[in-house]
Amino acid sequence: MGAVAVSHLHIPDGVLAWWVWAPGLALALLLLVLASRRAGHDEGVQVALRGALGGLVLAAMAVELPLGPVDYHLSLAGPLGVLLGAAGAFQVLFVVSAILALAGHGGFTVIGLNALVLGSGAALARPLYRALRAHRSPAVSLALAAGAAQGVSGLAWFAVVGLALRLGVAAAPARLGVLSGIALPLWVVGMLLEGAVGYGLGRFLAKVRPDLLPGTTAPRVGAA
Repeated sequence: MGAVAVSHLHIPDGVLAWWVWAPGLALALLLLVLASRRAGHDEGVQVALRGALGGLVLAAMAVELPLGPVDYHLSLAGPLGVLLGAAGAFQVLFVVSAILALAGHGGFTVIGLNALVLGSGAALARPLYRALRAHRSPAVSLALAAGAAQGVSGLAWFAVVGLALRLGVAAAPARLGVLSGIALPLWVVGMLLEGAVGYGLGRFLAKVRPDLLPGTTAPRVGAA
């Protein structure tokens, strides 16, 4: 089997009907314009951070992790949402989805759907991190936010794939049952993996660049 991620649609062009992917692309482009307007006055350091994190997400999604009969890859949508916020994360995820389409990880027609699926989790991550941070360490907060973001993106993935099957396949109930049997365990594994990566990233940033985490500032030089 090929690489699997229950948050990214590895569907080539011509498979999904236009009434499935076209509205998703239109909505994604609209959100991209709104996100660009909101981030239009960001400082240069924020633009550079988006570029660096975008490269990290692209690398993570291109690396395949063997899990028995399938290969899995991370999305890092949760950490991206925590560090950039919903608008910045959506910009990055749209560009990453477009680059992945050029590399054969999904067709060009599903770029919008992939950005929406990943962006749904990223949008949740920062508010959840802030709420968790009141009582937990940065590492634990980022781990839980990353796992929850993957869970939400996975649910959006299920919704898109289920809709596509119901609209375009006569034997949809049977195929949905087979899909659920394969994808549900990977959904759980994905949340655990994303949470583990989020925990490590949270510990690292809390030590070396706490100012990148929401609600914290860098320690002053010479401070006790």
